[in-house]
Amino acid sequence: MRRGWRAHSIALVLALLGMGVFLAIVASLIQEGLPAISWRFLTGWSTSESIGPELLNTLVMVGMTLIVTIPLGLMTAIYQEEYHYNPAKKRVATLSRVRATLLSAPTIVVALVVYRIAVGWWHWPVSVLTGVLTLSVINWPFLATLSAQALRGVPDSYRQASLALGASRLQTTRGVVLPAALGFLVEGWGLAFARLAGESAALIVTAGVNVSRHWSLFGPGETLAVHIWYIRTEGVSLNRGAEAAATGVVLMALIAVVVWAFGRLSRLLGGAQPPSQEVR
Repeated sequence: MRRGWRAHSIALVLALLGMGVFLAIVASLIQEGLPAISWRFLTGWSTSESIGPELLNTLVMVGMTLIVTIPLGLMTAIYQEEYHYNPAKKRVATLSRVRATLLSAPTIVVALVVYRIAVGWWHWPVSVLTGVLTLSVINWPFLATLSAQALRGVPDSYRQASLALGASRLQTTRGVVLPAALGFLVEGWGLAFARLAGESAALIVTAGVNVSRHWSLFGPGETLAVHIWYIRTEGVSLNRGAEAAATGVVLMALIAVVVWAFGRLSRLLGGAQPPSQEVR
């Protein structure tokens, strides 16, 4: 009993220490960057001391990626969890291996492969669209895994009751399983937004490190995260430290607002489903 209390105390102290270091870093970032934030900084387009294009690129690229990958990830999870329970089946096993490989691969490697295909073979420019394709390849296995966990968390008794009443497998999935898992799914979509908004290495290769005067899907697609990297490594402005900090504050605020909104929506929908203890 005493040993367990000691371990708990050590874990609590380490957690508080880590939280304190994190808050100190965030506070210093806010202190340096907040004075540089203005309406012109957020919405300006033609000046190098504004992030309007980068903010738009971030929202568009992450939004388009979620529009593409949410249905793909959900369909993958439904196929695997609702129609093929046995993970040893050849097609399911192959799909799981592909998903695990993409999920564990460094994003820069994924970006180089996408660059070779999209730019080298299809002759796409380094652009917003190429960045969306890259983020979609990166995000699909994450959302497929998250969706599978959400569906797996719905008790089998829900399915059995629906099937016993004469519903088909499709009707059960659409009318019973998905509504029960929706809270968990929505919360995961917010985490996916945060993960994608912070991506930089893959987008340096495929979306570029500059912006176009006239925005388009085939124009350069520098995002907020890439902009921070560029300012800190290649920037020549005397205020590059404050500009990078201000961009970081905006990116953190954007992520915090989106994650909070998705979390709030998740609670309104009934909250996340806990993992089911039933064995199939």
